[in-house]
Amino acid sequence: MRFEVLGPLRAVDASGSVMPVGRRQHEVLLACLLAADGRTVADDILLEALWGRDPGDRKHGSLRVLVHHLRRALGTESIARTTGGYRISLDGHELDADDFVALAETAARYEAQGRLAEARERYRAALGLWRGTDAYEGSADTDHVRAAAHHLGEQRLSVHESCADIELGLGLHRELCAELSALCREYALRERLQAQLMLALVRSDRRAEALAVYERTRRMLADELGADPGRWLQQLHTAILRGATPTAAPAAVVAVQPAQLPAPPSIFVGRDDELASLDAVLATSRSGARGAGAVLVTGSGGMGKTALVTQWADRNRQHFPDGQLYLDLDDDLPAAVALARALVDLGVAPDDVPRHTESRVARLRSLLSTRTVLLVLDNVSSAGQARPFFPGSGDSLLVIISRNRLDGLIAREDAHLLVLGALPEEPATSLLWAIAGLSGPTTGDIPALMELCHGMPLAIRIVGTRLRLGARPGVLVAALRDERTRLARLATSDGDVSVRAVIALSYRRLAAAERRLLRRLGLMDGPTIGFGAAAALAGIPAPDTLTDLVDALASANLVTVAPDDRIGLHQLTRMFARQQCQLEDSAADRAVAQRRALDWYGHVSGRAQHRIGPTTSRGDGGAVPGEPHLFVPELTDAATALRWADAEADTIVRLINQHGETHHDLVWPLVVNIRGWLQRRAPRDTWISVAKQGIRAAVLARSITGEATLYGSLGVAHSLLLQRSEARAAYQRASALFAEDGDHAGMADVEASLGAMLADSGALDEALEPLLRARELAAPLDDPDLIFKVELNLGYLHRRADRQQEALEAYTTALSAAERSDNRDWLSSSVHTNLGRVHFLRGDLDQAGHHYDTAVRLSRSAGDRMQEAWALHGCSDVAAARRDLPAAVAALHEAITILEPLGDRRLDEMRGLLSELLSGSSATSLSENASPAPLP
Repeated sequence: MRFEVLGPLRAVDASGSVMPVGRRQHEVLLACLLAADGRTVADDILLEALWGRDPGDRKHGSLRVLVHHLRRALGTESIARTTGGYRISLDGHELDADDFVALAETAARYEAQGRLAEARERYRAALGLWRGTDAYEGSADTDHVRAAAHHLGEQRLSVHESCADIELGLGLHRELCAELSALCREYALRERLQAQLMLALVRSDRRAEALAVYERTRRMLADELGADPGRWLQQLHTAILRGATPTAAPAAVVAVQPAQLPAPPSIFVGRDDELASLDAVLATSRSGARGAGAVLVTGSGGMGKTALVTQWADRNRQHFPDGQLYLDLDDDLPAAVALARALVDLGVAPDDVPRHTESRVARLRSLLSTRTVLLVLDNVSSAGQARPFFPGSGDSLLVIISRNRLDGLIAREDAHLLVLGALPEEPATSLLWAIAGLSGPTTGDIPALMELCHGMPLAIRIVGTRLRLGARPGVLVAALRDERTRLARLATSDGDVSVRAVIALSYRRLAAAERRLLRRLGLMDGPTIGFGAAAALAGIPAPDTLTDLVDALASANLVTVAPDDRIGLHQLTRMFARQQCQLEDSAADRAVAQRRALDWYGHVSGRAQHRIGPTTSRGDGGAVPGEPHLFVPELTDAATALRWADAEADTIVRLINQHGETHHDLVWPLVVNIRGWLQRRAPRDTWISVAKQGIRAAVLARSITGEATLYGSLGVAHSLLLQRSEARAAYQRASALFAEDGDHAGMADVEASLGAMLADSGALDEALEPLLRARELAAPLDDPDLIFKVELNLGYLHRRADRQQEALEAYTTALSAAERSDNRDWLSSSVHTNLGRVHFLRGDLDQAGHHYDTAVRLSRSAGDRMQEAWALHGCSDVAAARRDLPAAVAALHEAITILEPLGDRRLDEMRGLLSELLSGSSATSLSENASPAPLP
């Protein structure tokens, strides 16, 4: 199949017969696909081309039908569905436009080599492929088809001009007069054609006509553009007036080899992967692959984009024998101006630079198609600035450097993408040492300086320069530790180079709403923030609005968006945003934003707490706020709730520590609502610290419920660390507060915890009284969670007192209560652990193993790492009793691994037992000392 677009669109089969494409819509569809040059054409573009703007949702089906009909009419499956659109593959097919370009490129090479006869033959063959004056004639109804047609038309004119130069040199001026006259009437403002016609006429003894061509051109330029003819045309006119007969047309292009790249940095460290990526792009561009001639190097300010490109370009100069162009498009230099500079730098006389942007684009592509040039565009702010510079064909390579992501260049032009992030620790340290001129052993201050630079090459270079100029590392560390002044100090003494200025440049280019969101994000201390919290901080009421704003910030490389939809800021960008918030927003506005964030976290953590549901104290974080919240995660069970809490824990703890006194009325409910996560996941010292902060906030807010609930939580944490006096005091304070508030459920809960702690410490007689009191308070409430806790702890007490039957009865009651609970798996896992111990002490290893295995499975389902560890401890007991030492060692080792980050109470004892197992000692010591905890 051959597709012909150099004139009216048509398809020709192998026999040369023209095949009917179909109706008008089929022709438009085929034109759109062919004009895309092998790239995907989005559905929206096709729909608009076929049915105009706002075609309606139903037209998607009609588009599929048209594609089906077109495939059937052409007898080809080359039209493929891709993500978001369609593309046509020309593998196995021909396109006359490709043949035209190939012939033109071959002719240009022959011309450059002085093989003029062969060049003329190829130029004429290329022109002979045209069946009309316009490509896609009658089908250019969309922007990208018109652009493709215009580009081909410009190439056609360039071929005419190049061919005419050769034929004039060969003395074929008489034969050219008619052809050039027709072209000049159609393209009256194209001065090179006018000059060629004047030369052909004067050499054919038609001097008056040549002068008339000049006068006609002069008037038209003056009337339409307010300009005079170019220098070459004027010189030719003057020569004709003087009676001379010029022997050649004015040269439009004088071949030059520009070498404009800035010098690479004298010190360049790391970025090996990025340099290899650029090497791969170069190799791909030389393979002839479509869309391979451009690469976008992007990243936030200060990440060393220009340094990387200049370093790579300097290493690869030999691959670009026709020169290297460098254009700095800072201050949003218009593409038309930049194009003119590029053309002049490539040898086009200033007077011969086309006046229209599209003509400049076509001229540049024509020049690049016959040369091997590296074209570097720096500080590109938009896709529109860079798009005109994309090579159409040939071996030239375009490298775009931008702070912005410029997704459009990737989507439409298939540009390769290279994103620069922070330097890893090792190359960052090497860069600092090289810049500073350091030698000798590393001091402790150097790693601290690296940490304070956060991997930003610009910051590292500034710090290295300060060290080279005599600054002492320790003094510099002390100066940079203060986040309020770090950005100000990350600048050279003359202010010429500044991290703050680099970030500010990107900030100033944002829209007002985008700047406001960035400032709000700066109020958060954590490394990332979820969409919901971001919406709350900025007071954004609509999901689409937030998504658009975040996309804009990500496009400017001021934030990153992880696959789990968490927004991240580089630490120096966060400091900048926070400082701008201090400068631009009032204290009241900042306080409102902080309260919105706390409110959002309180709302979602309350939902998570309901799923995680510890049985410690009954208090909750207050009523659900009336204000609607965006991006609230679906927490369908304990596992999803724990995953959410794991991801947000660092941020929540920072918020609690930061706002415990300023927004105490929102902080204490937040602490109450993360008790479940604290008990199941948090290191014990974190748990105690957060609980104390929550108690202080509850006292300031005068909330007895909050204070009592958090004293109960504090008691649990101390109990698990065997800090019994602290636990007793916390439980007793909680019980007194619940009594003052008339909360019998709360009283029962902490009394059960107190009894469990006493039983665990060996005070068995003293433990019975609070546990019986808890049973009495819980009975009329019929709360399965509360009944479970009381009975489980009574069972533990009976077992410790060697009342095994009473223990079994209590555990059975606890298991029945667990079956009625929303937290069945979590509660049941604790009962099964204890039942496993009872059966183990009775010598029934099969029953013990069954209960322990069940406990492991249920605790994993519930996400309770601590309970899982104690169940594994029991599995180790059973394996040891069976003399299966490898299984005993494996289970106990896994239990220790789980408990180590939690700081649990009997880690030393368990490590000792593991050592005994590994040494081959009797396993009975493990059985005698191990004991699962009651439920605190």
